Order: sequence, then structure tokens, then C-alpha cells
Amino acid sequence: MSKIKSAIALSDLHLGREHSYLYSKNQKFQKNRDALLALLNKLGRQDELILNGDFLEFSFAGLDEVYRDVEIFFSILAEAGPYNRIVYIPGNHDHHFWRTLGEQVHIDGKIAQGMNAPGHDKYPCCFVDERFSNQDPKLPCKIILTHLWPKNKPMPEIVVKYPHHLAKVPLENGEGQYYLFTHGHYLEDLFKPVNILIKPAHMQDLEAFNSMWLELLCYGLGQAGRLSDKVRKLVEEYEKRKKVAKKEINELKKETYSNVNTSLKLRWPMTWLLKWGLNLIAKKISFRENSKLYKKPIDNELKESIKEYITKFVIQRYRQGKAKEYQFPSDTDIPTPFTFVFGHTHRPVKGGEKISVNIKDNNKDETYPLANTGGWLRTDGAGVANGENAGVLVIDQSGWRWESLEGKLE
Repeated sequence: MSKIKSAIALSDLHLGREHSYLYSKNQKFQKNRDALLALLNKLGRQDELILNGDFLEFSFAGLDEVYRDVEIFFSILAEAGPYNRIVYIPGNHDHHFWRTLGEQVHIDGKIAQGMNAPGHDKYPCCFVDERFSNQDPKLPCKIILTHLWPKNKPMPEIVVKYPHHLAKVPLENGEGQYYLFTHGHYLEDLFKPVNILIKPAHMQDLEAFNSMWLELLCYGLGQAGRLSDKVRKLVEEYEKRKKVAKKEINELKKETYSNVNTSLKLRWPMTWLLKWGLNLIAKKISFRENSKLYKKPIDNELKESIKEYITKFVIQRYRQGKAKEYQFPSDTDIPTPFTFVFGHTHRPVKGGEKISVNIKDNNKDETYPLANTGGWLRTDGAGVANGENAGVLVIDQSGWRWESLEGKLE
């Protein structure tokens, strides 16, 4: 847990993607860069800058574009602040970064140090509730992000952790306000299909069962050559909505039918069953603007998902007596209630809104305030694209507030 007096948090920058406001090759980039820098300079020195997931765009961008834009983003941070610590919590679009880092430390690193790699029973534990710091002298490898920080600027501590980050803001009366950060992709059913077959008992299960889908949907399909080109085209047409997207779906459906039919040399009724199956899948694809959880406001459905997540994967997990089982550094209950801060939906909770969920724990009802860290994609605003969902969440001893960049980005 971090003890901080002030912090800022932002998420879903999707660096490297053409639709990101911070895509450095876009002709509007300089204006967007200046707007972000002006806001960061206004906010000034911070104990922490928290990147709450989807910082890197591994689904729809080449790795060269991603790390080029990270280097430029870090140059902005180096001009502002300064920041004592940068905390990075990967999301679904950069989950692969976390998997790779975990393997470098827990597998490659242990072998290089003459130790044994973990067995399959311990392997999932390597990918949850871990903290890797560039200032840790025992870390067997460098965190690649450190190579992208400007060489002539002092580097803050860079911490990568997953899936949660807990921060405490001390108050003058000796008490504290608590904030739990997580990206939020596990609030969405799209990223936990295996839960239908096997119910996860704890966070390790949730991650081990479903990380294959994160890797497939948010990395594998984006780095798969000609297949990636088709996926990107489909998504671009989908973002144009309805008729154009349906046309692209139908073309893909026809091509799939032809390829499968040719490969398997099907005859009736199997050809009919194949067509029926493909039509069924196509009908399941929604063309509504607010389909699924992504880009969705905090409604009752999302609140129920948040309540379930907090209860099962946070409160029940971080309990006294669980430290040995889950390899936690401390054996105490997580302090409750906390403000639950997530991203993923690209829909920030803006100034004046008070949104919360009530959760019963130890026979008492507690109120958990909710906050969202917004999004930095031009496609979020249904054609407006002026930064209406982009901004910075500011946390200090007076609580939290949303600093919007609406109207300042293009």
C-alpha cells in the first residue's frame, strides 16, 4: 500500500494506436501534447502518477509505434511534475506486457540465478499481486520502460503491478482515505468466458482460466500478420456503425464459409449447418453504440458487476490469515471502505457526480464510492472527438476531482 498526500491517475491512453489523442504521427498531436502538458504543469508535483491500464496498445498497433509513443509520452512527464513514483497497472490491451515481465522475473530470471523455474501449480501465482520496481536491486532484469525515459532527466521510481494498487491518503485527524485502483476488464463477461465452465475460487483462478482470452483478443489477433489486417479493418468498419459494419461482417462470413467448406469438403446437411452457425454468430454481434460494458456509463448492471468483483476478488482475498496462502507481504485485512477506481469503459465520473455501491461485509453495510479514469480515444465520443472523455483524476486530502480536457483536444 502506498501512503501519499497527492496523486493523479489516468488510463486508456492506448499509446501507439492511430485513434489515440496522443498518437505522435497525427497532425493534431502537438496541440494535444501541449494541452496535456499545460494540465500537468498546473497540477504540479505529485507523490504518484498512476497509469490505470490500457497504457500500451498491443491490439491495434505495431510494437514500434507503441514504444515510440511511450518515449514521447515520458518526455511530457519529464517536463512536468515531478513525480516521486509512476505506478503502472496493465489492463486488457497491455496485459501481454505484464505476462512478459512476470516471465522475465519468475522464470528467466530464476534460471539465470541458478534457481528452478516454478511448477505449474505455482505458475499462476506469478501473475497476480506482484510488484516490480526499477529500484529493486534484486530484480533480475530491467523493466523495458526505463529505457524509454529521457536520458537527461531524473527518473522517478517506476513500479509495475497487477491487478490492484491500494493507496492511502492520510487525513489531519489521523485517519485516512483509501483508493483501490484496477483497470476493470474483469468486470466484463467478454474477458471471463471460462467462468461458465469453472467458477474461479480466487484471483489466481480468474487470471489463470481467462488470461488466454486476454492474450488472444488483445494481443494475438493484433500481431498476426494478414489476419491482423482483417481484424483492424473489421473494427474500423464497426466503429462507423451499422450498415458499413454489417457489410464487412457479411464479407468475412462468406469468406469463412468458403474456406471451411473447401477444406472439409462438406455436403448437405453439414453445409446448411455451417451457414446456420455462421449466421447465428453474426447475429450475436451487436451494432449498438453502447454494446457490452465498454464505453458504458455506470448503470445498475455495471454496479452489480463491481459489487461481485469487490466482494469476491478483493475483500475476501485480502483477509488476515490469507498471506501465506496467497504469498502476500502483510497479513492484515484490507481497509474498508475504499473508493474503487477503474478505467476500461472510457466513461469518467465527472465533477459533482456521486456514484457508489453498497456492500455488506461482516454483517454491516458499507458504501464504496466509484470513480473512473476516462479514455483517450477519438472514437469514444460518437463523432464529437474533442477530448470529452479524456482527462486526469486528481486525488488529495480533500478527496478526488476530475480535471477534464474536453474541448482542448482534437
